[in-house]
Amino acid sequence: MNLNIEIVGLPASGKTHFYNHLNQKIKKSKNNHIQTRSFKDFLLFEYLKKKTKINLIKKMFYSIYIKNVQIKSNFLFNKEYKDLNLFLRNNLKKNKRYDKILYLYKNYINTTNYTIERKSRMLKNFEIDFLGAKLFNSKFKFNVFDEGFFQKIFFNFESITNLKFNLKKQISYLKLVPNPDLIVLIDTNIKICLKRSKKRADGFLYDNKLIKKSKIMYFNKSVINFAKFKKIPILRLNGASSISKNIEIFFKKIEKYNK
Repeated sequence: MNLNIEIVGLPASGKTHFYNHLNQKIKKSKNNHIQTRSFKDFLLFEYLKKKTKINLIKKMFYSIYIKNVQIKSNFLFNKEYKDLNLFLRNNLKKNKRYDKILYLYKNYINTTNYTIERKSRMLKNFEIDFLGAKLFNSKFKFNVFDEGFFQKIFFNFESITNLKFNLKKQISYLKLVPNPDLIVLIDTNIKICLKRSKKRADGFLYDNKLIKKSKIMYFNKSVINFAKFKKIPILRLNGASSISKNIEIFFKKIEKYNK
């Protein structure tokens, strides 16, 4: 039985920091029952195996481009990008629930203050992750994902845009997307997240006025409440604690499931 683990937390809470250190720890220990992967990895693996109009060598170079740069390519890998989109469409249309799931996710990203280009990238990444999750097959008992579907709607943009992704839509979305078997919640104070985000060169940047709106919830509480209702275990890690301590707590937790 596979145990799929999703890391959840606010932007700049330390999710990526934890994930990267966990990945290094696993590689050094050569642990054969746990791996860190992304749904994108599984999608690309299946795409490379599938015979399409693009030859394998070109697809391999394009997959490297995707992992290191971005998915969309208007020039260098334009044909490969179109080929991947065709592969996605042909596979996603087999899932009768996908149109509704995508509609709900579009509702969420439309509450953000992101540019049209960034919203478009988010939707494309969602397509890839969703199909990757459906194609997922692993020999490892524990699979830790860098971003799952609960994390995708965790942050509440209402505090910035005053636009709502209401509770009914949140619950509908959570019922339809692939659910994790264990959640690692990087629980970090919003003030620490804000301080960290100011040091970032890119990625999510908090609005300067956000911290003053103390009465507004910064995350969609429905994600945690839904997990509790579904009896999905939640491991809370203090994002301000040392990374070595949090890694130690994590391994102690999953060892209980390894018996």
